[in-house]
Amino acid sequence: MANYIKKGILLSLIFPILFVSVRGQSDLFVFAVTSTTKSGTDWISLRRLNTQTGEFSTIIPNGADKGIPVYDAVSQQKVDHFTTDTLANSNPQSAFGSGVSAIAYDKETNRLYYTPVLIDQIRYIDLNTMKIFCVIGQSYSRAGNLEFTPGTITRMVITPDGYGYSITNDGSHLFQFNIKGEMVLKDLGELEDVATNTETIHNVCGNAGGDMIADDSGNLYLITSSNRIFKLEISTRKTQFLGIISGLPPNYTTSGAAIDNEGHLLLSSSTYTEGYFSVNTLTWSASPYKRIDGMHATADLANSNVLNSSGSFFLKKLSVNSNKIRIYPNPVFQDAFSIQFNNLKVSNYTMQLIDITGRPVFQQKIKVNQPLQTEEIHIPGSILQGTYFVRIFNENNISVSTQLVLIER
Repeated sequence: MANYIKKGILLSLIFPILFVSVRGQSDLFVFAVTSTTKSGTDWISLRRLNTQTGEFSTIIPNGADKGIPVYDAVSQQKVDHFTTDTLANSNPQSAFGSGVSAIAYDKETNRLYYTPVLIDQIRYIDLNTMKIFCVIGQSYSRAGNLEFTPGTITRMVITPDGYGYSITNDGSHLFQFNIKGEMVLKDLGELEDVATNTETIHNVCGNAGGDMIADDSGNLYLITSSNRIFKLEISTRKTQFLGIISGLPPNYTTSGAAIDNEGHLLLSSSTYTEGYFSVNTLTWSASPYKRIDGMHATADLANSNVLNSSGSFFLKKLSVNSNKIRIYPNPVFQDAFSIQFNNLKVSNYTMQLIDITGRPVFQQKIKVNQPLQTEEIHIPGSILQGTYFVRIFNENNISVSTQLVLIER
């Protein structure tokens, strides 16, 4: 019991809380770049995982097969010779080059975008025709004025507004490319740590690799190979360290990330071959995913599902009004807690107690008419022990505060 309480207090004081709604999550599959053998390291096989049944199907068994043609995305003509946008010995004439560890899926066009390792070029598979196209003349090195080797692309995602994003391993470049019309690859600049970060995004050794997912509010989430989570605001390039995923096996390294059909964060590894992991984004704790038939080491994952922040309950961070609205005691032991209002506007407010699924389980009207006012909230006996959120709405039904509480019985 004591450990549970300490863990809850630590979460409420340190880590921002994320709630993921499954509304709008529609992909019942995830694409995976795997090795050709269970424990291989070639990353040239493309598979599709049915997230309902746990069954794999093979789409491209060997992307290094030089017999698979690659076409110019603009001219639609077959490319026979690659003389630019590549590094030596990177096998550019093959569809997957020497291997792939960055893929992203666009549902509208039904295309799977990717960048082969050590090939300075975006390519995509038209899943309607199974033709493979390359975008010539829009390389990362040209867009970002960088030497490509230290900036190898290993994480990629496509957001709901139709843009793709990639981050170099050193965090020094955020790239954007458009899906519609003729592709233009832009270097948006260097990622910046927010002032409160306890870990920097620019730790090349610790925060390289991994993968990215997106939400529907213009944010990216980078899960690094060392299982760190960073939230990235695209418009400002500000990057917030959220924490480290717990519950993974010792020495586990994340290589792929996606959102499954239940709204959970799904992780894969290029070194761990026993299965995938599902992550609760409220606590950043992982547990083994369902059994997967034909499991292989996996370098990357992709589908079009995103974290849904447009629903009625999504916490990007704890309340910015916590200095004006104080809740105590926390944890709650005696079936009651107090809410202290400090210099809040005189008005009628509504307090809602919300469980971790986003469902209101209790509410109470409160009239605030004093600069310093305290209201006692009595919790019904039907409410079970656990983690809840106290949310305060003003008379216009606008949320003015959301705070985490732990109820002990």
